[in-house]
Amino acid sequence: MNKKEHVLFLVNPFSGNKKALQNAEIAIKAMEDNGFETSILISKSIGDLSSFTNHFNSNQITKIAILGGDGTMHEIVNAVIKKPEWLAIPLLLFPCGTGNAFNYDQNCLTIKKAIDLLLNGKITSIDLAEIKMKNETIWSFNIIGCGLVANINLLAEKMRWLGAARYNIASLFRILFNQTINASVTINNEIHEGEFCFLLACNTRYTGKAMKMAPKALLNDGLIDLLMVKKTSRFKLISLFPKVFSGKHLSSPILKYVQTNRIIIETKHSNLVNIDGEIKGSTPMEIIVHQKLLKVIS
Repeated sequence: MNKKEHVLFLVNPFSGNKKALQNAEIAIKAMEDNGFETSILISKSIGDLSSFTNHFNSNQITKIAILGGDGTMHEIVNAVIKKPEWLAIPLLLFPCGTGNAFNYDQNCLTIKKAIDLLLNGKITSIDLAEIKMKNETIWSFNIIGCGLVANINLLAEKMRWLGAARYNIASLFRILFNQTINASVTINNEIHEGEFCFLLACNTRYTGKAMKMAPKALLNDGLIDLLMVKKTSRFKLISLFPKVFSGKHLSSPILKYVQTNRIIIETKHSNLVNIDGEIKGSTPMEIIVHQKLLKVIS
């Protein structure tokens, strides 16, 4: 290391098993033992970490370590995008959440692996999706979904006490209700209309807890992978559910899988949207992929 590098630790102590702060202390010691300078910002409430760009000088930070879940990463991404000078600094997400979908894609599922990457990992760039809604624009690094996937997330949030199992339990419960949305989806100048169980656009292969929803997805290909499941029976949905953990669900006749760089979703009634595991905004929306916009360590 030719010059003193400075790692900023952004910590959400409420994520996952609530060991993010403890893990941050371990990681900070490892970095300082290897000659790095460190700073830390600890969240006290929702949205706290998004203010980090006001507290630190981007010229003095060389790496950012995020200790939290996909929702924490979402918060940081949307803070960084508002101040483009921070886009030059690579991010590393530690697996401190409940689902850790992004970490599954990055094959970074232990604190030891995350520390090793922070010390010796390579800098790469990943795509981000810009989501334009009626009153706001939000950015996503992971997933954007409506219908069943948004309803599952709403219920799972109320089941945090169940840990990682909450995603599976919420999924089965919502499948039994089998609610649908009436939507028009425009992809590559083709319009798909009808009643859908869910629409899910994925930048990552994984979502939820180890659900391999988009097995063809790549983080830097300039495309987002859209899954469209039209209205079907509860039995077919339940039969489809176990296959999402292996990626074998793509062969199902009730599912259409498309890779594209732009999607327009319009619905008969306004529907809530799941963005990176957070319920934010509502339809209608336009999704535009920006290739290799965010630097990460992998």
